[in-house]
Amino acid sequence: MLNSKRILAVVPARSGSKGVPNKNIRPLGGISLIGHAGKALARLPWIDRAIISTDSLDYVREAELHGLSAPFVRPATLSGDRAGAVETMQHALAQCEHADRMTYDVILIIQPTSPLRKPEDVQGATELLISENADSVVSVSPVDDKSHPSMILSIHGKHLSFWQEGGAKITSRQLLDSQYYYRNGYVYALTRQCLMDYNTIFTTNTLPFIIDRPVANIDTPLDFAWAEFLLSHPEFNA
Repeated sequence: MLNSKRILAVVPARSGSKGVPNKNIRPLGGISLIGHAGKALARLPWIDRAIISTDSLDYVREAELHGLSAPFVRPATLSGDRAGAVETMQHALAQCEHADRMTYDVILIIQPTSPLRKPEDVQGATELLISENADSVVSVSPVDDKSHPSMILSIHGKHLSFWQEGGAKITSRQLLDSQYYYRNGYVYALTRQCLMDYNTIFTTNTLPFIIDRPVANIDTPLDFAWAEFLLSHPEFNA
């Protein structure tokens, strides 16, 4: 428990990845992506239950090797690439509450495809959720200046133009109007009410937890190479 809140951490890991087959059990630095998620959660003793939500018995076995329990196997309706995150988490919470005969106050979503999270990322996001009485907290990273909306181009027919009005006037990054962020998948922390009653992750009371260091999200073989580089870099291991 953390501040008298019961915490359930869920690692969603369906099989059937098209970009990198079985990527969730592919090793990164000698440990599978599922293993990296379990390793981070194992260093947070205030988490009451850490589970995997998967449709694969191979993934179940891998998860159990790294401290994650598997109280259920996902039904086919939640196993396709169109399965929604909210529905998947609602199913996981309901299954755990039934099995454990208790109600959880906070649900953490820990995506294995973002394997370079640190325990303090999860700790910080969860503490922010509770201390600020938010509905949810989402970890984000700053968008690179080159990908700022004012710098984005679009093609209409055969002609090139700036996607955002006024983009042509931006001649240096110092002229960019504000910082933008993207979800990095390191941690989502949300209240039970947000998940089960509001049926969403984002509300008007969602707060950001900013991670201002290089991150990795695994979708392609090149992403694995980038993650391997970061994992071996002295700054990451500082």
